[in-house]
Amino acid sequence: MSEERSNVAVSPVEQLKKQLPNIARQVGVISVCSSFLGPLVYSFTVRKLAWRTSLLWARFFRYDIPHAAELSILPPYHISLIVRSAISGFLLLFLWRVSNLAFTVYVAQEPLKRGQPISQDSRDPNGVLINGLYSRKSLVKTFAFWELALISRRFPDRRKLIFRDIDRAGGPTWSQISSACLQRIEGINVRIAAYGQPSAQQQAQSRPQEVQSLPRIGTPLKEGQVLMDPPPPSSRREMVESKVGSFAKSIGTNNPPPPSYGGNPISPKTQQYLEAARNKLLSREQQQAITPAHVQSQFNVYLTRFLQSWLGHPFRQTFARRVQSIVFGQPFSELASILDAVESLTNLATASIIEDDYGMVAKDIPKILRTFILTYQQLERFTATLPVHWTDVQFSEEMRRTEDVLVVLSKLRCGLGELVRTFGGFEAEVGIEKRDLRVARGIVGIEGDR
Repeated sequence: MSEERSNVAVSPVEQLKKQLPNIARQVGVISVCSSFLGPLVYSFTVRKLAWRTSLLWARFFRYDIPHAAELSILPPYHISLIVRSAISGFLLLFLWRVSNLAFTVYVAQEPLKRGQPISQDSRDPNGVLINGLYSRKSLVKTFAFWELALISRRFPDRRKLIFRDIDRAGGPTWSQISSACLQRIEGINVRIAAYGQPSAQQQAQSRPQEVQSLPRIGTPLKEGQVLMDPPPPSSRREMVESKVGSFAKSIGTNNPPPPSYGGNPISPKTQQYLEAARNKLLSREQQQAITPAHVQSQFNVYLTRFLQSWLGHPFRQTFARRVQSIVFGQPFSELASILDAVESLTNLATASIIEDDYGMVAKDIPKILRTFILTYQQLERFTATLPVHWTDVQFSEEMRRTEDVLVVLSKLRCGLGELVRTFGGFEAEVGIEKRDLRVARGIVGIEGDR
């Protein structure tokens, strides 16, 4: 996808010229059909309501309109109205479609200026590029990764400038660029690991809250022999307190509990009467139809039919939509920048064999290779084991291999292949572990030492 997007060489004007005839044809058909059908729909649906509303407002402003004013029998269906409706509708729809196409075409242009990266004209091209890679704005970051992918593929002078720029605040340019790309790729693993884990808010809600006790308003409990009979009251006040306390204790203790028949509050005789009445009023099929299990199954059938219809399409959580939101982030997908990050690291690493005079890239090759392998394995495992949502009624096992995931897997596989072919013979010099090299060769399908 990144290569397809980056290799677009057609100018915006040529793209507009190519699409204008189709747009004019479609808009013409829509405007002509609307001009003929519009008056008919208006006459049979909205005309009476519009007349009554207009008549009400006219009387409110005290226009001299008789109360017996009625609509004419013939609707305003004149040839001049049809022509004006067709022309106005065509111009309006054509303006909308052309504006949308022009915006899409110009926004999708490569981040180049006179054939060079847009950061080339600044005093500090690498600094501008790094600021874009670490920007908080998703649009700026996306275009920065796109520009980095173009630099890594087309502009060897800028690649050499990246490798040679080692004296910079925050570290060498290569280190900052590689860190930004690895963070973008490792974001897939982070989001997959975070899926299904309770959020911080849910964890805070699940923690038991400490209950503060109310202030004591009574006398403390007695100590010693608390089961002994209290001494007889010696005064009138103590006698009244004793009588009131005995009466309060007797409430609720003298009431007999409700009868229970083996845990069932209904007596067997009453149950026999209810059973006889049910058998007399309802047939066996009707009794089975009102059982909870049958009602639940019928509800599931109707709900499934609703989800399968076009009305239930917005309520479906399809497998592809869930995978895209979990793996590539939401509400805005990071797919494009992830592909550009993988391509940039691959091209810069392979080009460093000749262009990296200081050997800055060699020490990061094992980390890049390990990140590609881990991301590839995590993505395959996640798509193979992610449970299907109950609203995805049209799911099949072939849908687990979604298009976006296949694009990322293909890009990672190509990157691993380039790294293995370039550094496979220098694993000891650059510090690549034999296990990682063996796994990478297995993913790519390259024969080597096992």
